[in-house]
Amino acid sequence: MTIASLKAMLIGAGGSLILAVFCSTFLALEKVIVVMPLFVAFNGAVTGYRLVETMKSPRAGAGFFPFVVGAGTGALTFEAADLGVLFLERGFLLNSLDLLVYVVVSGCTGYLGARLAVRYFHL
Repeated sequence: MTIASLKAMLIGAGGSLILAVFCSTFLALEKVIVVMPLFVAFNGAVTGYRLVETMKSPRAGAGFFPFVVGAGTGALTFEAADLGVLFLERGFLLNSLDLLVYVVVSGCTGYLGARLAVRYFHL
């Protein structure tokens, strides 16, 4: 992994968590957990787009690498959200099915975001 891919993963996970914290100001925590896959999907696409934008290479948007970086963003978001809920002393609200959903959704949208960036930059 390169520094660009790590930065893209941190930006994507941070964006998901910022959206979750914002929504938790007017929604209950259980409702935020329900809409969290939408935040993960959006920020997975941002991760893939950012990866290609930083690397400026068509190879960054093709193949399996954007999926892996997007899936890593989903896993990182899952861990951060699960630890955040644990610190609120509510126990673990997320389970292994949530992890699977976060990883698959973020991986797929990461790939699609990378493909969008390749087409946008005409690489």
